Amino acid sequence: MEIDNWRVLLIGGNSGAGKTHLAKNLVRRLGVPFLMVDDIRIALQQATTPQQHPDLHVFLKYQPEQWNHAEAIVRDWLRVGHALVKPLRDIIAHHILVESSGKIIIEGDGILPALLNQNTFDEIPDFENIDLSQKACAVFLIEDNEDEIMRNLCKRGRGFISASEEHQSSFVRASWQFGQWLAQEAQRNQITVLKARPKETIVERLGEVI
Repeated sequence: MEIDNWRVLLIGGNSGAGKTHLAKNLVRRLGVPFLMVDDIRIALQQATTPQQHPDLHVFLKYQPEQWNHAEAIVRDWLRVGHALVKPLRDIIAHHILVESSGKIIIEGDGILPALLNQNTFDEIPDFENIDLSQKACAVFLIEDNEDEIMRNLCKRGRGFISASEEHQSSFVRASWQFGQWLAQEAQRNQITVLKARPKETIVERLGEVI
């Protein structure tokens, strides 16, 4: 895989698609660091209040019964994703402008196609002349089979196994719906969409399109 044609690689996709697995494989092959969007979100939650940024804190206020409604989960994933657009664009702009910062892979559910809607950073002081299209690229990894999502989430853990069956089913359904939305939005914005399977060839398939 060639790495000279990008400075920032964004890996989005639905929960359970294998984004972190792909990022770790790329780290081993390319020797570049990766950053999880969840880490950024958690840091921002610690630095803000629900009153200041309610969308960033929405899942911290979830009651158990709210996890049983797939459509609401998708809506709130989108709320979080849109709240992360500005801080993520700041990080992308910095890595493009400051060459010594090197290349980076950023992965997570919070990456939305809207991040790449603009090729310039006119909204960020001192970053107006950066051309996003030349240095950043994105791919959305989509798992479109609910049974596979369920298997992947159970294998991953993170409290999923201990959740109720209704919670698990709703979360999996939400992940599938979110994946469909991401795929449609990515395609509409001419951003690469990759099927999560076969996992064995995902790095090679990614290398063909970036």
